[in-house]
Amino acid sequence: MRLAVTTPFAPAPAADEAAQESARRHGLPFAPRLNLSLAEVAQAAEADALLVLGAHASLWQGGAEERWHPGMGALRVKRLAIGERVTGDPFLAAARLRPGDAVLDCTLGLGADALVASAAVGPGGRVVGLESSPALAAWVAEGLARLPGRAASGVRVACADHASWLHAAPDRSFDVVVFDPMFRHARPGTPGFDLLRRLADPRPLSREALDRARRVARRGVLVKDGTPGWDLARLSLTPLDGRRGAGRLYAWLDAG
Repeated sequence: MRLAVTTPFAPAPAADEAAQESARRHGLPFAPRLNLSLAEVAQAAEADALLVLGAHASLWQGGAEERWHPGMGALRVKRLAIGERVTGDPFLAAARLRPGDAVLDCTLGLGADALVASAAVGPGGRVVGLESSPALAAWVAEGLARLPGRAASGVRVACADHASWLHAAPDRSFDVVVFDPMFRHARPGTPGFDLLRRLADPRPLSREALDRARRVARRGVLVKDGTPGWDLARLSLTPLDGRRGAGRLYAWLDAG
């Protein structure tokens, strides 16, 4: 996919400069918006999709523009901020995260779980999110940069294939490694899911990747699946008892 960066209609000079800087950071061409429609900008730039950067981060493709949003992740972070127990969030309870943890999210997607993990580990922790789709990686990184709060700034997005990244990662370099590659299981109406489905890597999680993740993890690896859990069964993983939420199942593997 050929991706270019542009701005909202008739941007201020400062917004134009900021978008150009973002384009340089992601290694993408910048396409001036001027007074053109997004379709005209894409045609002029010979781009299949546009990352539209202003006060918000939007992704335009096929005539439709979608603003980045972490979905329920934002509400989950707010719940943690007002003191709700971690055990009230099925993902956090299953991941067993602690303040100060280092977390590697190997399938970043729209970044909701990475955002919640960042809130849970606090300022002493760190979260790295891997996304193999350059368009998704840039979109989520720019969306997080525009989201107020420490949790958003605590997520570092890397455009990388998780199998290759894990192969090169040092042993025991993260406390917990997370996988959620099962995009087909999202609930209807999830913001940005249709675009995510088109852009995300559809390959199923491999046993080899799990083995590499167990080497990289200090405590363990969490794998998420949608009910009824066919992918967990394919990988011979047993769902955790009681760790269900919004049609999700979780499996835990101790570090190898």
